[in-house]
Amino acid sequence: MNNQTPKKKLSALIAEKRSQKQKRDNSDNLVLMDPHEAINSYVQFQCKKTGFIEQESPEHYCLWDNNYPEHPGRVSVPRKRLEELQLIERCEKVTRQTFSEELFLMKHTKDLIDKLKRSSSIPRNELEKYSSNWDSVYFTKDTFLSAVTAAESALTLSLKVAQGSLKNGLALIRPPGHHAMKDEMCGYCFLNNVALAADAAISKQLTKKVLIVDHDVHHGQGTQRLFYERDDVLYFSIHRYENGLFWPNLRESESDYIGEGKGKGYTVNVPLNETGMDDSDYLAIIINILLPIAYEFKPDLILISAGFDCAIGCPEGEMNVSPHFFAHLVSLLSGLADGKVVVCLEGGYFLESLAEGVACSLKALLGDFPHPLNIDSKPTVKDSLQKVINNVKYFLREYWECFKHEPSFDYPIEGRDIDEENEHVTNIRFEFVGPVIIPYETTGFYPQRSDDEIKTYNQIVDDYRKEYLNGRKCSNVVGYVYDDHLLKHGPTENLGKTIPERSERLTEIINCCEKFGLKERCKLIETSKHDERSWLEKIHERNYLNTVFQLENVPEKPDWFHNEYTSSCIQKSISSILSLAKAIHSGDIRSGTAIIRPPGHHATFDSSSGFCFVNNVVAAGEYLIRQEKYKRILIVDFDIHHGNGTQNLTYDRSDILYLSVHRFDQGKFFPTCKEADCTYTGKNAGEGYNVNVPFNKVSSLILI
Repeated sequence: MNNQTPKKKLSALIAEKRSQKQKRDNSDNLVLMDPHEAINSYVQFQCKKTGFIEQESPEHYCLWDNNYPEHPGRVSVPRKRLEELQLIERCEKVTRQTFSEELFLMKHTKDLIDKLKRSSSIPRNELEKYSSNWDSVYFTKDTFLSAVTAAESALTLSLKVAQGSLKNGLALIRPPGHHAMKDEMCGYCFLNNVALAADAAISKQLTKKVLIVDHDVHHGQGTQRLFYERDDVLYFSIHRYENGLFWPNLRESESDYIGEGKGKGYTVNVPLNETGMDDSDYLAIIINILLPIAYEFKPDLILISAGFDCAIGCPEGEMNVSPHFFAHLVSLLSGLADGKVVVCLEGGYFLESLAEGVACSLKALLGDFPHPLNIDSKPTVKDSLQKVINNVKYFLREYWECFKHEPSFDYPIEGRDIDEENEHVTNIRFEFVGPVIIPYETTGFYPQRSDDEIKTYNQIVDDYRKEYLNGRKCSNVVGYVYDDHLLKHGPTENLGKTIPERSERLTEIINCCEKFGLKERCKLIETSKHDERSWLEKIHERNYLNTVFQLENVPEKPDWFHNEYTSSCIQKSISSILSLAKAIHSGDIRSGTAIIRPPGHHATFDSSSGFCFVNNVVAAGEYLIRQEKYKRILIVDFDIHHGNGTQNLTYDRSDILYLSVHRFDQGKFFPTCKEADCTYTGKNAGEGYNVNVPFNKVSSLILI
């Protein structure tokens, strides 16, 4: 007798393992996620307003130096620009609240507070000598009050945003704060406004994680030190460094200073080792470093230490960042933390670019579209910055998943040189060797522009303002197109199974829009006639269109069905999307969505499948190029299926860039075509204008 247990088939073993896993997944500890949680919380938040708070501190100015860069005009000039653009009236003005000294002692020592208080009672003729005890600060009898009210303004606004009573906000305040350390005043700063706000939001349990983005051209060593061992505050700084030769001349401003203890990986320094960095350089930092980390960190609140001394014209920064770049930064960050973004003024000493940078930031907070960045079609990133970005990735790759895919190698390798074009070896240089001289200078230590330079840079900023004025003008309203007639398209007979492409797809969208209050906030665009057949003949073969519009004798398939209303629904879809495109072009609306069916991205020049008949999106692109004289159209397709039809119709064109993110599974996922792979990049004039991002399902092997 054979007493051995009979061997199970592989299929039975796999099924058994799956069953065991299912039982584990269905345990009492299983937490069900609400797929609508994010949209529900966001909708409640969206009806809130943008907050605005101002603290000019007119009595805080340098008594002995009329040319001192940090002065009340740094608030009054930007405020005047905001008033010219009627931006403040679109905000909710916030009244400053007072806070106890205990709150300030959470980030600063009693000794620092006492020394700051003492300045209020020092005779005027002794204030300059008293100021020389600290690096780059001055005092008046009102400095203590000015520093406290600036900090309280940042606190008030940030806490209101954190608790959800405001959508976001701008704090136009001075004196700045990001150089203020626990026990030392420094660099025009006395109390660390942003650090106090971040710490208060967490300690009051209004937020769990805060992201601080510091784009001041000087490294915010004060903020870095105050959170260096914490993992609930991520400090990110872009600053001029020049291998330590630029103030504050600290080794800790380098990219290898990433935090300590549980805070390791939560300090991110991007030191710039040359001047003249422009929008493309800064954008490279945002795209390659900031956004990947920020999305992985998932902050609940974002505080921007907004130093506009990196803007064009500022003598302290000597960078070439346009004012409207800051609007792009705010917009990109607004996709995080439910849009809870607070912009707090730090530096910025060329008044015209400072004012315009503040205005562009506030416009972005209010939801206005940023002016397009003037980046070359083939932008270059400075060599020194490429090295810095690679340094940052190397030092942080152990702590952030977004950098772990970067391959690494051992160095040096005997008998092999580094391929500098494709390989990077970290190289840290610190060149500052100057001694710290106390007492510190109190006047004339800062760079200044000549009259001719001021005139030149004023003209540059004025040219930007003319660009903004002559840019796209549109109503600040989102539009949509929809027609009940589109619900009538369907099969003429029972195809044997439930069809996913059915009228409920549209009705559910409309119901959700009503539920979340979107319909009342958007404008319904009236559909007008556009000679649909003529526009379709520009992208589809004529005989194929004859078939589409005479479907009576065409056999149906599960993914290509029709009835007596299908042809009219196709025409209605085309007229709808063309009407929407026209409304956006004319400025009647700023943007919009077409709630239409049948879909279209599987429709090629002379055939189709996947529930599609004609290519709605390409028809709209063709209309904008031919009728409205657009030069370039970007089509972004995030349907799970590759839009083979859209690719087919645009593959040899350079005026339409097609980008598709889709499931591929080595070509086995619908529409099962090899052309959906990443190696298919266009042809002829369209070479490089077709971008496929195919996802391949990873097979899992069950080992018994």
